[in-house]
Amino acid sequence: MSSDAIGAEKVWRYMRFSRFVWMLQRKQLWLSRADVLGDPWEVSLAGEQLAHLISHAPILPLPLPEVMPETAMQRAQRIIPTWRRETFINCWSASSHESHALWRIYCGASEGVAIQSRFARLQASVGSKPLLKVTYETPGTSKRTPDCLDLATKKRPMFEYEREVRVVDWQSGVHREPEIVGYGLEWDPEKNLGSIRVHPEANESFIQTVVAVVDHYAPALNNRVARSDMSERPPF
Repeated sequence: MSSDAIGAEKVWRYMRFSRFVWMLQRKQLWLSRADVLGDPWEVSLAGEQLAHLISHAPILPLPLPEVMPETAMQRAQRIIPTWRRETFINCWSASSHESHALWRIYCGASEGVAIQSRFARLQASVGSKPLLKVTYETPGTSKRTPDCLDLATKKRPMFEYEREVRVVDWQSGVHREPEIVGYGLEWDPEKNLGSIRVHPEANESFIQTVVAVVDHYAPALNNRVARSDMSERPPF
């Protein structure tokens, strides 16, 4: 796919209504710490990749001769949890259409919202933070020494349906308190959203509520709110 085609690709973020309101009120995107995203395999080393690191990584010298040098395994056990705490992620799905599965997983039975932008517009809106496509592979099949961004864009094959793209912020060396599980990134929904879709099973009162909230917090978007395409019914 050409760079122009990638830039024009639609990206979607599915969320419950409370998170949608938070985004409009704060004019921020929420970036979650990698170790609280719910998948224990986020930013992980395993299999052949871990074996490669152990066999090729040099041993770090330590200043005290009486202290045993740190092995590659010990270093991995120390660094990977740190990388998880220092990596912050905002998740989208790249697709030309809505996803039934993602509606169900992230929005519940009837009350949720999907916001839609374009890859290039989203990338421009987050400044220097990279917007990266996730690849799906068995953990540890890449025989090379990874960096944090590489690990942050790898997920297991069973998640491939998500077609995920991620805003990734790796804050190396920044001390984070355990209770800080994410942060809000300044972001203008009115400037960066192409449309807002309302849950396909939503009733009329919920749709009216979404419209009222958008009209209050982001009036420039009030003509971009629509029912999900999945709510369309066949002619007979």
